[in-house]
Amino acid sequence: MRGGVFILLRRALRLYRLHKGGILIEFTFSIPVCITLLFFVSDHYRFYEMQNKLKSSAYLAASMLQQIGNTRTDKQLTKKDFANIAYASCLNFFHTNSMFNPWPFGVYYVLACYWVKRINSNSYQWQHCYGTTSTNGTSPAEMNQKCKNTETKTLSQIETAYPDLVCSKDGDERVLIEVIYRKTSGFDKKKLGFFILEPKVSKPALDNNSNNAFIFYLVITPKPGLFPGKN
Repeated sequence: MRGGVFILLRRALRLYRLHKGGILIEFTFSIPVCITLLFFVSDHYRFYEMQNKLKSSAYLAASMLQQIGNTRTDKQLTKKDFANIAYASCLNFFHTNSMFNPWPFGVYYVLACYWVKRINSNSYQWQHCYGTTSTNGTSPAEMNQKCKNTETKTLSQIETAYPDLVCSKDGDERVLIEVIYRKTSGFDKKKLGFFILEPKVSKPALDNNSNNAFIFYLVITPKPGLFPGKN
């Protein structure tokens, strides 16, 4: 019995010596494939992690938008409110002043709110308010912030902009919250932790800027008196 085991071991060793060159070649080719697969899995995890962070920012911004004026007599939102909300809502990803110049992650943060109010079946009031960390400032007071003038748009224009903004009856209001990680001029995907995948949004944002890494949209019904925003 013992002799048979030794014979089998010798045969196995002989086969290994005969084929060890092929085994080494296969192993050599498999290494880059395995590494690429690991990078791909890592990128997919990072992609969904970034999307979830942006989604959380949108819901946090919506909550602050509705509550920020609770203790004020004048509930109407201001451009400073949008800057403060933008700053606070992006802290789940950015830390210290990393959302500001020189943007170590290669992206800055944009909070854009598009308010509509139905006047009649084919006429809507429209306003774009925003706060972004695209400037050289290092605090919400120095952020790029603005409430644009109120415009009048047709039903077709509202549907083209974002179909969920269409209201069912006169006097109804809706707000589209658009949160973005937007690329800076020195963007490098490795700064966001990506090895293979290129974070890029195929459709431009509502302001027609196409230089976006991630976007998330959320539509809410605002409390009465919050809009239109003022400067």
